[in-house]
Amino acid sequence: MRGLAPHDPGAALMPVVDFRRLDGEVDPAVLEQALRDVTLRHHVLRTVFETTGDEPLLSVRPDTEPSFALVDLSGLPARERDRRLAGLVHGEQFAAFDLRSGPLWRVRLVRTAPREHLLTVGFFHVVSDGWACRVFVEDLLRAYRVRLGRATPQEPLDVSFRDVASWQRAALPEDGTRDDYWRRHLLPLPPEPVFPALGTPRGPDLTAEVAHRFTFDDGSVRAMRTVAWRARSTAFLSLMAAYHVLMCRLTGQSRLIGGTTTLGRATPASRQVIGQFTNNVYLELRADPGDCFLDVIRAVHTTMAEAVAHNSSFNRVARAVRPDFDAHRPWPFVWLFHYWFQSAAPAAPVLEYPELSVRQVSPRGEEALGDGPPLLALGDVAEELLPVWAQRGVPGIILDDDRRGGVMVYNRDLYDGALVADVVAEYRSVVSALLAAPDRPVREVLPARRPVLPAPAGE
Repeated sequence: MRGLAPHDPGAALMPVVDFRRLDGEVDPAVLEQALRDVTLRHHVLRTVFETTGDEPLLSVRPDTEPSFALVDLSGLPARERDRRLAGLVHGEQFAAFDLRSGPLWRVRLVRTAPREHLLTVGFFHVVSDGWACRVFVEDLLRAYRVRLGRATPQEPLDVSFRDVASWQRAALPEDGTRDDYWRRHLLPLPPEPVFPALGTPRGPDLTAEVAHRFTFDDGSVRAMRTVAWRARSTAFLSLMAAYHVLMCRLTGQSRLIGGTTTLGRATPASRQVIGQFTNNVYLELRADPGDCFLDVIRAVHTTMAEAVAHNSSFNRVARAVRPDFDAHRPWPFVWLFHYWFQSAAPAAPVLEYPELSVRQVSPRGEEALGDGPPLLALGDVAEELLPVWAQRGVPGIILDDDRRGGVMVYNRDLYDGALVADVVAEYRSVVSALLAAPDRPVREVLPARRPVLPAPAGE
């Protein structure tokens, strides 16, 4: 980081991190050479910010020095090795990046035993998404094996980050029809999310997001596939519909706006490029207790299709619904949703080679994420940026790619962990009940209950 503090305008603290377990022989020197090959393959790996602020200017350099380090813990006693590994993993999850000097990514190879390594890959989120991490690792392993003479070189990419960005801009035309759509469906704007905050912490040791894990039983997983098929929809949108029913029950409201995100990679070529291409969409949804679950799923499906058809950039949507948006830059925040519900990036496949096995793991190894160590921790957040930082911790659901469970991610310094646990437990119960009787009115399936989340102000 060359001494930049996290609140320096040239520093960024929003990482996307991927962890891979490598079993087999690994040559760190060859891996570093392969990193240089991947750097030349992808423009975004050589991208820096010439200017930051309201209208940042990006520049692609002809070359850059990869940020790579080998950390050897293999000779340490088991307890000390595990302690050091936990600290290193924790540090990777809040690594800052120098926007002006770059690179906006980093790789660490941690040797835990002679034939066991942990590969950590971290990106500044503005230049990479979860899918891009998968592309990076697969291209890196291919380049590594080419260097060893065990694979043939990849064909050069015939598309670039700029190409995909141009395709996205062309698919998101700035026209009044889309602006009118968002004004019709987002106004009145949510004054705030539905989860009440405990307050704003001012301590020096701030924690951002932790993950409360949940799973669905096998019967619910099977039933979800059947019910989604009957509604001519997907398991993801069906589970979102169940969460919407829950949020309406917990707030006592019939109209709420759900936020989610799309992959943003509509073509096979775009899925080979490293970059941040996800698009946020917002769904104005209404729930009538007289509707059955199948009807709710169909309504969510239709609304999602309409929202994607009218998709625009965040700035465009924000300006459409808040004409004074630009007056609050460079740190504007406009609530466009009451609750957040999204899918995790598609799981990366296991890569098996004769000499090496590569498996994606969670930050805590093979164990699933739980309500334990933070996903992201910030130890030094400037006072003036704290409100912006705190908004990352709004409780939201992230479903696993296989739809067998997920996590609710939240800021435990700002939100009540017991409330989050209760909401997650009730969500699992609501899913089970709705799946058992998808044709019956929701009011008959779910007993009446007193709202426990505050109703959105003015609604």
